[in-house]
Amino acid sequence: MRNTAFFYIIIGILISVATVIAKPQAVDSLLQSKWLGEVALPRYTDGSERESRTPETVDLVSLFPDIVIRQWYPKTQKVALTFDDGPDDVYTPKILDVLAKYKVRATFFLIGSAANKHQEIVRRIHSEGHEIGNHTYFHSNLSRMAPWQILLDLRKARKTLSDITGEDVLVVRPPYGALDPPAVKAIGDEGYNVLLWTVDSLDWWGLSKEEVMENVIPRVESGVIVLHHSAGGPDEDLTGSVDALPEIIETLQAQGYTFLTASEILEEIRIQNEIKKEAEEASKKRARAS
Repeated sequence: MRNTAFFYIIIGILISVATVIAKPQAVDSLLQSKWLGEVALPRYTDGSERESRTPETVDLVSLFPDIVIRQWYPKTQKVALTFDDGPDDVYTPKILDVLAKYKVRATFFLIGSAANKHQEIVRRIHSEGHEIGNHTYFHSNLSRMAPWQILLDLRKARKTLSDITGEDVLVVRPPYGALDPPAVKAIGDEGYNVLLWTVDSLDWWGLSKEEVMENVIPRVESGVIVLHHSAGGPDEDLTGSVDALPEIIETLQAQGYTFLTASEILEEIRIQNEIKKEAEEASKKRARAS
């Protein structure tokens, strides 16, 4: 009896191995199913920025200029303020109060699981005219994930944010800045743009107001994207960042800067590319005519 059971176990294992070899897509489809796939996603959450900030190993902007944006080049004084890792009920409302006072619109890259927990704050962000971006559902390290896992996570966050605000979200920022070429290709094929940053406030280190200002104001020039955080982990204190924000805004407004959101940046880039393309075509026509 035991020998018979052992025989069937061996046969089952051999059939499974043969199936994986002969039809790997069948196994992949099973793993990609919503219920089985989501089980593995939380394991790609790597903790705080301080522990897991990932340097960019390749120039993704050069490799994927139509997908990845780090900076743009407006003809007038323009800048973008962006806030990652929210929402929470501690720092995000204070940041919104500051932005409302100065009539500045920003982009908030929100974590889907946090958005589910603080839906009223997500609605406030949206109702006050700010843009919402996708920061994954689980604050996942996308560079460690297979493309299908990346899309599963982003879709889960996208649906959550859309259900709360009634608007679709097509701009992504990877947690930790962690991306590799396969991840970018998967994200781009899904119709997203990736918005990185030019200037990092480093507020995730729990810096003082003065330190945050020093990391931002001297480095600002037209077309930069500034990274702040609107929420943090248990050991992350963003008080200095919140306290610095009014003076950062006042300084930049005094220098003549206006503030754009992610979709406005993408629209300006689109228009610039169209003008450039038209100019190139006109130049080619003149060259042919001569």
